[in-house]
Amino acid sequence: MISTTSHQQQQPFLKKYDDIGTVVTHQSKTTTTREMINVYNETASQEPFNIDPDLVRILNKNQEIIQRSQPRFVLKKPPSSSTVKEDDSLSLIEIIYRTRLDKLGRLTESENLYFNEFSRLIKLKYTSSCLYLKQRLNFRSFSTINQPDYFSANDDEHKLQDGLDYRVTRNEWPYAIPKDYQHIVVWSRLPLLDPNKARTPEDMNRALETGLSGFENLTPPMIELLNQSGFSYNPSSSPLSSTRHEEEDRGLDSQIRLFIRNRWPFEHGFVDLMWFLNPVHLQSCPQLPHFHVFVKKL
Repeated sequence: MISTTSHQQQQPFLKKYDDIGTVVTHQSKTTTTREMINVYNETASQEPFNIDPDLVRILNKNQEIIQRSQPRFVLKKPPSSSTVKEDDSLSLIEIIYRTRLDKLGRLTESENLYFNEFSRLIKLKYTSSCLYLKQRLNFRSFSTINQPDYFSANDDEHKLQDGLDYRVTRNEWPYAIPKDYQHIVVWSRLPLLDPNKARTPEDMNRALETGLSGFENLTPPMIELLNQSGFSYNPSSSPLSSTRHEEEDRGLDSQIRLFIRNRWPFEHGFVDLMWFLNPVHLQSCPQLPHFHVFVKKL
């Protein structure tokens, strides 16, 4: 689903997060040096995240790899030659448009660092990545009374609360996307997919098997890029159009899209956003519902 409508919201993360000497309200001091990148300064949550200095050192090594490397994925690739494998010729917008999420990935050097150092340390200190993530996210305790059954971005009676219902974090191991994008993960305490919002009975099974993906807050150049790539675009979803989606609140992805537009509004300079919800077999921890957003700010 492509959409460009949006609502006002405070900026969710700082432009620079490499100043360890500055302690944000949700951030604890670490033993890292001032020159290292603090990968934990990524959200407006008030409660501090759990920070493991041993893991921070590995994460900072990965940031250094990303800084000196070229991304694997670009928005649109030139026509592939006969020497390029079919899987390697996919552009980022094609992967998102066609929900080919298994084609996304990290830099090779980052991938090696993840498995050789980070993953081993996680298993040694936390037993599993899911247990690590639960401690890392540090969700506050809450009452289940009158709690909604599913993630909902437009429920006036049960408004989602940052730190209680969800967390917004930088992906600690981001995919190799263009450097003007930030790889963000939205973690939810509540299930993301409400079967009652499915348009057809097959929608839920398709989402679980293939995943969901889309674009938000598109600019004219991005729209042109989509059209040039052979992907259809609905002009009624333009931010310049007064026509709203007739099915705005329908579809398994409706609450995800609405959350993204509220969190990263077009009028605040957040443009050409791409998002995806991995199928179950690609999720790092299915017990912790989450979706990914590639965020760019002008």
